Amino acid sequence: MSKWQCDACGKVHRRNPKNCRSCGHTVLSPYHGDGEEGRDWLWVGLVALTVLIVASILLVALTVL
Repeated sequence: MSKWQCDACGKVHRRNPKNCRSCGHTVLSPYHGDGEEGRDWLWVGLVALTVLIVASILLVALTVL
C-alpha cells in the first residue's frame, strides 16, 4: 500500500490527498518507511480470524436451536 508524507510537517497519509490534513501543505512525497508494511497483513489476518470465529459461534448457536 502506498503512503504519502507531507514535506512540511511529516504527517504520513494512506492516500495521496491534494493537501496535508494536518498543516494544509500541498507538496507530498511517496513514503516507504517505518516498517509497517507487515502490519497491514496482520490486520487482514485478524479481521479474517474474527469473521471465522463469529461464523462458527453462529453456526453452533443455530444447530443447538
